Amino acid sequence: MAAVRDYYKVLGVAPTSSAEDIRKAYRMLSKKYHPDLNPDLRLYSDEKMKELVAAYNILNDPGKRKEYDRQPQFQPRRFVKETGGRRAEAAEYTKKAKYQKEPSLLERIFSPFLKSKTQDESAATYDPKQADVHFTLGLSMTENESFYDQAKGEFRLSVKFRPDHKEAQYNLALMCYKRGEFEEALVHFQKVLTLDKEDQHARKMLNLLRDDF
Repeated sequence: MAAVRDYYKVLGVAPTSSAEDIRKAYRMLSKKYHPDLNPDLRLYSDEKMKELVAAYNILNDPGKRKEYDRQPQFQPRRFVKETGGRRAEAAEYTKKAKYQKEPSLLERIFSPFLKSKTQDESAATYDPKQADVHFTLGLSMTENESFYDQAKGEFRLSVKFRPDHKEAQYNLALMCYKRGEFEEALVHFQKVLTLDKEDQHARKMLNLLRDDF
């Protein structure tokens, strides 16, 4: 079941879509790309229809769809414990992040004219403990697709408190994918590779979610 591109993206539906939504999407796209309706683009249409049929044959079959969804790259990441050295480094980072420089004279003069930062924008403290709390909450919410949006928010907070939390970044990308937010998912999977260029699952997801041929 080695897909060239993600079957859900091929049909333009979220992985949480119902069977009826998948059938509707296939019917609509098959009409749009049918070779008989695109005589001037027949080669492209032929390839597109093959891709649509392959995706539909998997996602329209409950057993094959479950097997497809069980692939390791589609599973949430669990927390990986760090070494004491990494924890100590994070703690030092936290102490440094709490330091706030006194505003200069020019900053005080022009402060009424400058756009004030929101609480989220100004709260950039590196806090591994808060990151872990939000990561754990998000992970618990991945058990039920009704809470995927909330899980996405928790993983986003986890990454905010600890930008180098690779598992949180991966799960944030995965929640975007599960919700059918494929472009946003691509951005976050790319960030995973920025943290670890050897991450094979993130690389596979980037290949599966790449733009149409």
